Amino acid sequence: MSFLKQVPDLRVQPMREVIYEHLRKAIVYGELQADTTFTDQEIADEFNVSRTPAREALQKLESNGYIERVPMKGNRVLGISPYELAHSFAIRKALETLAVKYSARRISDAELSKLSKILDQLDHIRDTLTGEKLLEALFPLIKSFNETAFEACRSARIIENVWAQREVFDRYRVMRLVLPRRIEKSIQRRRDLYNAFMAHDPERASAIWAEHLDESFVIWKEHSGFAEQLKDFQFF
Repeated sequence: MSFLKQVPDLRVQPMREVIYEHLRKAIVYGELQADTTFTDQEIADEFNVSRTPAREALQKLESNGYIERVPMKGNRVLGISPYELAHSFAIRKALETLAVKYSARRISDAELSKLSKILDQLDHIRDTLTGEKLLEALFPLIKSFNETAFEACRSARIIENVWAQREVFDRYRVMRLVLPRRIEKSIQRRRDLYNAFMAHDPERASAIWAEHLDESFVIWKEHSGFAEQLKDFQFF
């Protein structure tokens, strides 16, 4: 068993946090798939520690919904049902539309300048790259745009919850499924959001982002293989 050998050395933190972060990323990035099982001792051996920090890390993973502790068997990586993931989409919409409302009021000139530069970069790579190279260049820029847009809301609580929900989508590769099918629209929605920020119009910003997420949900549902299971799901 081997976890994320390329991640930075985190040993300046307590070992329970190092182990937790390695395992969390292994789950989020698909190195540990749903239903994978392992024991506390296997984790302790992998990280060359006693069972105490390994157990503490696993307890935190359990409390955050990544694994379940199975009596007499060890630990199992949890999956998520299509219905639960659809509800996570709805939670994400509620949180992110709230975040951009506050951001429209509170965003600074420096943050607006940063968003403008990111949009210019997005336009450039859209016009010059194709295929997988285009996607690989888009992902970090879109993440940077989103981080700036959400953090401008100036609420640590909102931001924390926004990223907690987005991590669920990272784990299940939702963006990988949706983005290739709406690259042009995705960039345009962000430009529209930027314009709403420039006008300091919270209602417009919220409406733009709600529409963006509505479109993303429809694409995800249609192409995820869950369309039949979610045919009666009401997305608000």
